[in-house]
Amino acid sequence: MSAKLVLQGIAVAAFMVMLHSGYSAREYLMYSKSIGRQDLSLPIEIVLECLVSLAIMTVALVISVGKLKPISYEAEMKRYSIDGVFSRPSFQAFNHRGRCLRPLVDQPAVTQ
Repeated sequence: MSAKLVLQGIAVAAFMVMLHSGYSAREYLMYSKSIGRQDLSLPIEIVLECLVSLAIMTVALVISVGKLKPISYEAEMKRYSIDGVFSRPSFQAFNHRGRCLRPLVDQPAVTQ
């Protein structure tokens, strides 16, 4: 098994533990309301379960990502030609005032 797959499995397990801590918090608050308790703070076990699972999931996902790609402008622009960069078909207008001005351009120049 590759290390990336193991780390992603650990991240999924940590996410499941985080879901469990959320469910436990909801159940505890519902129970506290049903017995009429005014203090609605969560037990330290639920808070620690959530924080530890968050830390484990974050570390597992950060390590499993792998090598990052460069984000410099030069590295991005190496993939494109100048024609691809400046070609914007959405800005091309084929119905414009040029058709009205064209007859004026086609007339022969008047010389004196």
